[in-house]
Amino acid sequence: MQIQVPSGAVYDNDDLDIMQMMGSFGFVRRSDEPFQLNSGIMSHVYVFGREDLTDHPELERLIGRKLAKTVYANTDVDERRQQCLIGVPVAGNTLAQAASRESLELTNLTWTAQPIIHRVMREQPKQHGAHKKSWINGRPDTINHQYWWVDNVVTDGDSKITAAKRGLEDGYPAWEMPCLIYIDRQQGALPRLKAAGFRRVHVVYNLLDITFAFGELGLWPKSTVAAVEKEIAEHQFSA
Repeated sequence: MQIQVPSGAVYDNDDLDIMQMMGSFGFVRRSDEPFQLNSGIMSHVYVFGREDLTDHPELERLIGRKLAKTVYANTDVDERRQQCLIGVPVAGNTLAQAASRESLELTNLTWTAQPIIHRVMREQPKQHGAHKKSWINGRPDTINHQYWWVDNVVTDGDSKITAAKRGLEDGYPAWEMPCLIYIDRQQGALPRLKAAGFRRVHVVYNLLDITFAFGELGLWPKSTVAAVEKEIAEHQFSA
């Protein structure tokens, strides 16, 4: 089975397996009671990627594989450094770990590239131990590693910009690092990220493609899909 989504992309069976699980487990949810997003706006649709992901290892595995494939597909063929994901706290850390774990199977089966590794970023700088006052576990090693940011969702982009500034404090080449976004809410974040200084931003899924697929799969009523489309159109951020 295949579904062509509004962006023009075609979701194959692997994508649809992810859609089915995300809808069933509440990775993307719509509620009559609105959620307040990090951007400050109120929204009836929310992207989770927390316990709905970590409580369901089968979904975590599929998403990790999708992310790992996206990293490999967007890595220069002559790149010899190992790809290293740094999750934007807190949901991004789980995604970084999932992609790293699934890359082991990909490299064993089909890929000649090295497995993807990952590092952990904190919400607050560490106040003790070997990495005291640092945001990210480990010093940057740009000779052997190419670093990436990764996060579950982007709305206005502010949390990614904040992470980049903190990464700079730790000596990471924050603006040169590719930024991997699992779901773009399509509210204007991408031009804002590029205007802020990010050179490369890669999106795995668009929110309106996901909700369209939910409607086609019978996970959401078509009226709910239309309501989300209307809400997204009414709440746009400018660069």
